[in-house]
Amino acid sequence: MKKRIVYLLCSVVLVISASCSKDKEEVSLVNGEAKISNDTGISFANSTGFSADYVTFKLRHGTGAEKEYGQSLKTYSLTSLEQGPRTIYQVEAFNDGEQISFKSFTYNEDGSKNEVKSTSIIEIKANEVLQIVLEDVE
Repeated sequence: MKKRIVYLLCSVVLVISASCSKDKEEVSLVNGEAKISNDTGISFANSTGFSADYVTFKLRHGTGAEKEYGQSLKTYSLTSLEQGPRTIYQVEAFNDGEQISFKSFTYNEDGSKNEVKSTSIIEIKANEVLQIVLEDVE
């Protein structure tokens, strides 16, 4: 009788310890973080108090042809690009299908703002996502 109780307790402890293991979740989280840090491109976001749900913009690399892009601002969006300088222009923001006025900027490493104007040159760095933030016109 005592042997059965001991076996029962051991099996319960084994089941509980196996079900509480989080090794697989931690590994997938680390892989997800590694994937994010390897992305190269551009992403737009709303600043606090500003509401746009879509943005369109054009990019030109050197003397090449221009390409038009769009991003949803309802969730995180990334436009994957190769590294190098680009001219960004004709940036337009929309809320519920209507074009809205805005200012856009990036942050430097020291935390200061750099305004992104209608024809700014931006630098896409390898394994980094350039975040452009949209805010209300003051």
